[in-house]
Amino acid sequence: MLKNPLKTLLDALINHFTKERLETLIQQNDEKLLAFMLENQNANDYKNAFFKTIANSLVFNQEALLECLIKELENSFTRFENKIGLYLQGNPKHPIKSSELVVLNFPFKDNVLLGNAKDNSTKTKELFYHEILHKKEIDTLLHKKALCRFEMHGEGDLESALKDKNTNYLIKGNNLIALHSLKKKFAKQVKCIYIDPPYNTGNDSFNYNDNFNHSSWLVFMKNRLEAAREFLSDDGVIFVQCDDNEQAYLKVLMDEIFLRENFVAMITCKVKSAGGLTTDTEMIFNCSEYILVYAKSFGNLTYNSIKISKEIINSQSKTSEQYNSIINNIDYRKKEFICEKDNIKYYKISKGNFNIQRLSVKTMSEQDFYRLKDEIFRLTALSGGIGKKLKNHITDFTNDEDLFMYEYAPSKGKDKGIKTQYFLYKSQTITMLKNLIKADDNKKIIYKLEPLSNMFTEDFWQGISNEGQITLKNGKKPEALISRILEVSTQENDLVLDFFAGSGTTCAVAHKMKRRYIGIEQMDYIETITKERLKKVIEGEQGGISKKCDFKGGGSFVYAELKEVNLEIKKQILNAKSKSECLKIFNDLSEHFLKRADCKIGEIHSEEFQNLDLNEQKRIYCALLDSNEDYLNLGDIDEDAWGIDGITKKYNEIFYS
Repeated sequence: MLKNPLKTLLDALINHFTKERLETLIQQNDEKLLAFMLENQNANDYKNAFFKTIANSLVFNQEALLECLIKELENSFTRFENKIGLYLQGNPKHPIKSSELVVLNFPFKDNVLLGNAKDNSTKTKELFYHEILHKKEIDTLLHKKALCRFEMHGEGDLESALKDKNTNYLIKGNNLIALHSLKKKFAKQVKCIYIDPPYNTGNDSFNYNDNFNHSSWLVFMKNRLEAAREFLSDDGVIFVQCDDNEQAYLKVLMDEIFLRENFVAMITCKVKSAGGLTTDTEMIFNCSEYILVYAKSFGNLTYNSIKISKEIINSQSKTSEQYNSIINNIDYRKKEFICEKDNIKYYKISKGNFNIQRLSVKTMSEQDFYRLKDEIFRLTALSGGIGKKLKNHITDFTNDEDLFMYEYAPSKGKDKGIKTQYFLYKSQTITMLKNLIKADDNKKIIYKLEPLSNMFTEDFWQGISNEGQITLKNGKKPEALISRILEVSTQENDLVLDFFAGSGTTCAVAHKMKRRYIGIEQMDYIETITKERLKKVIEGEQGGISKKCDFKGGGSFVYAELKEVNLEIKKQILNAKSKSECLKIFNDLSEHFLKRADCKIGEIHSEEFQNLDLNEQKRIYCALLDSNEDYLNLGDIDEDAWGIDGITKKYNEIFYS
């Protein structure tokens, strides 16, 4: 590990050259300085930390050494100021005034934060791995990890499923580690990522590093978003849900990672309704969350144009105020050709060969609107490019008595390239209601359809407490919300990723909508909630969107876990009932765990340690274990010490091949 040796390296340089001289020598690539490092007894550590190999030549990384000399924050080094704000890109010393190149700078931005909460009660001051100083640790940290406890759920056999590129996966383990383990296998294959990360509210699972909580959250997200981007296909898109605690900072962070030109939208999503006593204590009631949407490449983004059912059309609806006439009994045999201009053909149907009449909408029932849905229309003023052409063309022949028809192939829209007929009456376009509605043939009613906007105002959250036949107090997302996201962004058989899988809503919806999926979750409830929910989906549970999708069950998924090493020992310690049991676990397993380089193992035998309460002792025992070694590296799977059986090794080989 580099942490202690690094301190020794820096002290040796400062003692030999003095700090003031050292900065100048670094900038000058001084030969004596380079010789001191390369001929030192710790030369390998110097090379790993402050040199890089280019074309088989060793090149001094002077910037890395300079940065290391300048700042040390707690247990981590960082090149960014200990504050959060917007800065000119590449110049963290100067706050931004005006520039298109915006980068969000914050403490520990150049670090990797592991984030290893096992349940919502876990709170730690977690060590940051610095991208320069702890390069060795990070390389190991992000190596592929061995998988274990493979399970097949649903149709088929496990070995065949692992060979099949269409298999669905549910993975238990730290999502940062899991993403780096999976990224080579699934690089550029994911059409849609949806995540609902912890919001850093103090009430959720984000309990990392009390001293830099806001900064820690941004590092936490940066690490994962950078890894996630590699999964997206060239036409892929990512949706990240958040609240107003971090939305503004997250937007700028995502501008940096996904590029500002790939920003698609920020969706405002209604999550609760105002009402009751709680609203009396707030000046403005907060009822919204936000979903930031970015394309991998905006120019390559593919999506589905969808329309949303809004109001039921009846005598009280706004739509009925505008769509208040009907047209019928058109005798097309009597149409007369007038002329053709700019590839637009014009016809006339004289008065008496069609019927137009005004409706008494205030006396109509919902069923009346349903019955007349194909005949109801409104008049719309001519506008846009085609409108200007029509105005010029019809000047010579239009009147207020006859019906006129024009025929052409639009250059865009749903009728693009298709020869289509439209009507004019009183020099205005006849806009038919039937093109803007969705009919419910069972209830005999019609709904007004509107294009999907960035305002989701439906009560998605109402009545979802038992959705999926699982209970999760906080954070469960409605299936209808995820369904809308997948409907606009994916097709059947596209791959969907959610690396904050939570209660499994994304996976459940993807399964019902015939999308492939990968779900990752590190919380222990993945076994009792997430996995069980997906098993019920396979059995055909009929909650959520099942009826809408006509889903009757079937399908399959593979469950697997990242193989725990130190993490397994930490669990045993945390579950211990007494100090003596803690000590016994620690002593019995001392040969099997990997300790932090800076740990002082002797502390546990001191009188001071013995006087600590049980929970504090547990915290210290766990702190002595290297989080970098929480999971087993795939490259170490054959070592006898880990006791990996042959079938598990075989499954890993198939999965990663």
